[in-house]
Order: sequence, then structure tokens, then C-alpha cells
Amino acid sequence: MSVVKNITDPRSAAAWPPVANRAGLSRRSRRLFAAMLIATSGLVSACAENNDAIVTGTVSNDYRTRHPIVVAQSEITEDIIVPFDAASLSPRDRGVAVDFAKRFKRSGTKSMAVMIPSGSRNEAAAKRIALQVTRVLQKTGVDERQIYIHHYKAAGLGDAATLRLVYGDLKASVPSECGQWGTNLVDNTQNDNYYNFGCATQKNLAAIVANPADLLGPRGETPIDSTRRTNVISDWQENGNRPLPILFGY
Repeated sequence: MSVVKNITDPRSAAAWPPVANRAGLSRRSRRLFAAMLIATSGLVSACAENNDAIVTGTVSNDYRTRHPIVVAQSEITEDIIVPFDAASLSPRDRGVAVDFAKRFKRSGTKSMAVMIPSGSRNEAAAKRIALQVTRVLQKTGVDERQIYIHHYKAAGLGDAATLRLVYGDLKASVPSECGQWGTNLVDNTQNDNYYNFGCATQKNLAAIVANPADLLGPRGETPIDSTRRTNVISDWQENGNRPLPILFGY
């Protein structure tokens, strides 16, 4: 028959370590436990770093970096075909000159040039048409002092020499070439987007932006149209509480 000792019995105290020894074991335990925590935290942080690297590696490359839109100073040109026997500016070419003048005024450029071919078969006709184009530009709002007449050598161009309108302005473009399919789209273990991704949209954005300077930064604030603001507030005060119209017969 086994005997169960009572730990509260002073006679059984010899079976237990002294109080000092128990305190010493406790300090050693705390040191060991702290060391284990430090080691464990290092392993956890290492795992976290590896996971972050894996997650970051699966993020697709930014197409705006791969196919950047470059804004640079460039020549804006418009060519007008001039037959060697042309006597007057055609309605189509008159519209081209008017549109060019509007773009020139919108750009804020100080001057523009009218380039007349020299030495070509249609030189005489180009001079007549250039005079008419200049008048159209002035009627559209371009100051006479902003228009410069220049001649360029076109002896070897025959009837292909054109009357060219030129001014300098910012132009947006994408230097990279679209349609590059040099890699297999299926062979992509890193989950990256393909090289051609975003190229067409970047080129379209560069082509349709009205003012390339808007791609470089926001515009400054313009003064408030107080008349328009007053009309909008008055309309809201008079008609703002009316029920909305029924749409599509519902």
C-alpha cells in the first residue's frame, strides 16, 4: 500500500529544494525563456521577410514605367499640297489653315513659320497659296508679327513639294514600340504582365491629350466666374426642391 505524503507537512520539506534554489531555477528559466523568445522572433521575422519578398515578386510591373509618356519640345507641322497650277486655296486647305491657327493660339507659342518650297515646279503656285494662307491665319486671330515666311530648297521634289506650317510646342509621345510578342505568355511563373501590356493605351493617351503640359503637373487655379456661380445658386434656390423627372417611363 502506497503512502501519499502531505506537502504541507514540515516533515516532508526535505523532499523539496530550498527556497533559494527554487528562486535560482526561476531566474534560469526566465533567461532560457527570453532566449527562446528572441530566437523565435528572429525566425518569425525571417519568415515574414521571405513572405514579403514572395508577395512583392508577384506584383505586376507598372506599364507606365515600361512604356512611359515622354513630353518634350517638338515641331508641330501641317503640310498643304499645292498643285503646280493652283490659283486659289481650296475649301479643305482653308479649313486646315483655320484649325492650325486655333491650335497655335491655344499653345501660347510666340511665333510660327510658313515654309515655301524653292526651286520646285510648283514654286510659283506655292507663293500664291502662301499669301492666301497668311490672310486666313490673320483672320483667325494670329497677329501678322507672329508669322514668319521662310523658303526651303525643294529642287529635287518636283510636284511633291508642300507648303508647310510650323510652330514649336510640347508634344507627348511613347518612345517604345508596341506589338512586341517575343515571349510566350503562358510561360510566366512570376505572374508578371507581358511586355506589350499597356503600350497601346499609353500611346493613345499621348495622342489625344489636348495639352501635353497637363501630364507634367496640374494647372493653376483660375478666377471664379461669379456670374455663373450666381446663376447656379439662384437656379438651385428656385428649382432645387422640385421632384426629379421620371426616367424611361418608370
